[in-house]
Amino acid sequence: MTRFRVAVPAVLGVSLPVVSLLVVSLLVAPDAARSQSSSRDLGVVPFENSGPAEAQEPFLKGLAALHSFFYDEAADLFREAQEIAPDFAMAYWGEAMTYNHPLWRQQDREAAVEALGRLAPTPAERAAKAGTDRERAYLQTVETLYGEGSEEERNLAYSEALKTLAARWRQDLDASAFYALSIQGLGRDGTLGMQDRIRSAAVLEPLFDRNPDHPGVLHYMIHAYDDPIHAPLGLRPAVLYARSAPAVPHALHMPSHIFVQLGMWDRVVASNIDAYQASVDWVQRRGHSRAKQDFHSLSWLHYGYLQQGRYQDADRIFDKIEEVATETEDTWVRQYRNWMAARRVLESHAWASDEWTPLEVPVGADASGPEGASLAGMVFVNGVAAVERGELEAAREAHARLTERLEGLEDPGESSEILAQELEGLILLAEGKADEGLARIGEAAEMEAAMDAPSGPVHPVKPALELHGEVLLALDRPADAETQFERALQRTPNRVMSLLGWARAAAAQGKEDAARERYASLAAIWQKADPGLPAVAEARGYLHTREAIGR
Repeated sequence: MTRFRVAVPAVLGVSLPVVSLLVVSLLVAPDAARSQSSSRDLGVVPFENSGPAEAQEPFLKGLAALHSFFYDEAADLFREAQEIAPDFAMAYWGEAMTYNHPLWRQQDREAAVEALGRLAPTPAERAAKAGTDRERAYLQTVETLYGEGSEEERNLAYSEALKTLAARWRQDLDASAFYALSIQGLGRDGTLGMQDRIRSAAVLEPLFDRNPDHPGVLHYMIHAYDDPIHAPLGLRPAVLYARSAPAVPHALHMPSHIFVQLGMWDRVVASNIDAYQASVDWVQRRGHSRAKQDFHSLSWLHYGYLQQGRYQDADRIFDKIEEVATETEDTWVRQYRNWMAARRVLESHAWASDEWTPLEVPVGADASGPEGASLAGMVFVNGVAAVERGELEAAREAHARLTERLEGLEDPGESSEILAQELEGLILLAEGKADEGLARIGEAAEMEAAMDAPSGPVHPVKPALELHGEVLLALDRPADAETQFERALQRTPNRVMSLLGWARAAAAQGKEDAARERYASLAAIWQKADPGLPAVAEARGYLHTREAIGR
């Protein structure tokens, strides 16, 4: 496993000395307590319960896995505890919890009710099997979660039940941690969503002081701070979480949520190499289908490689998912495969190659399902490539497909609407209608600016603020372009296409110090880039020329 080394990050040229001192102080602390044996590789969760001694290991390991969203593994471990102790009520509570994925907005109520029903047929009979009042209160929270009412109503009632539980048993760190997660799981966007995450952080911060190794506390803190504004606060849990649960793919991946928000691409890559490999090891150990490998982490690794200009490495790992996608009906695998294919084209401008062929968009896939947005992204990429190659009829066809998709869905999502507007704007520009095209892209940029910043790789697949800056720069309006690139980088720090545009805009205005600083940032990110990339040569050439002039 990669051990994270801490250096003071520079985010858009701003150093973070206070946060860095906090992180460094954590990392230089004695490490003996964190040297985990194989039995501790899922994390350590001290949780008092009335279960028999022989069921403790699978139950506690299952609870640790649950805190890391390692849901399949957790369910297996809780069922193992049930086999050892068929009346162990908390083992059934734990399995029921694995069917609620609050931050992914997924809930399998039917499976959870079935699991609880194996303990006893009614809530009253199940409560009678709980060994303590506290355990009965835990059972009541899942009875509420999977009880009557809409999912939204049940989620809110569940959060209130956990709040009561945590207030009654204040020393129960897990109760407070699950309460904090339930606040984030309310699933609200915009200002309300950010308020929920910071309310959750306020619950978690004192827990971190009590137990800085707890996998749930570390995990939920990272989610609480997963945006460009609060990400510096997430560095503390990020550098500790992977070490607290070194065999859990999601625990190895989660630090990269903070690293992406700070544009720390080397660490994004390192985190997701470890996470994906851990998932491969787990799949082999458990004998699962390869479709259960962590392609979420693989897609983030792919994006990190693209930011570093390591297109050959990106292609190598794309081949891994392509192989699995061709042999499975799993829509999530195909979704990640589609996004990776689209990003590769956009980030590298692959359409410039003589060997370019449009992406093959699957026919007959469910455009309203998980794969739908990625299919729209692929159609959009083909449209952009067609514009760039002067093939306007093909571009119009791609735009028509996007528009048709939007009209056919009840809720197509803002990102898909932005893509359609971006492509329409590019077509108008190519037709010589500069004012109309620029206005259309500007509208898309403002729509994007009103959205929450992405949690991970950019979404939409081509940031509209970035595209707006590129178009303004092409129209010889570098000052306006610079403003748009700066706005884009506030949402996605150190994203290289925005940073490159920002450098070019500064250079076009004769702002040599600003241009040199931005090109230097790019040169640092591209230290391991493939040889011969024009943008890399541009950055290094500018720095070399200015250095020579300075002498």
